[in-house]
Amino acid sequence: MPEIHIDRLGSGHAELTLWELLDPAATVRATIELYGPDAATAAAWCALTANFDGRDDDYRFWCQVFSKLRNEPQA
Repeated sequence: MPEIHIDRLGSGHAELTLWELLDPAATVRATIELYGPDAATAAAWCALTANFDGRDDDYRFWCQVFSKLRNEPQA
């Protein structure tokens, strides 16, 4: 996982995660553009894959995206 340095003097660093970087609302829009009516299914697969891989933060992120997609009006 990439690291981000808090300052240039090296006094600390933190792990950077998908959960902290991405905006779920923007991901919802991108998923709809890419997968159309199958967007919720694609997000569910991403959540399941993250869960099985033990990526808890990613799993929670994709669950949030899936939840928002379920509430989107169908095109």
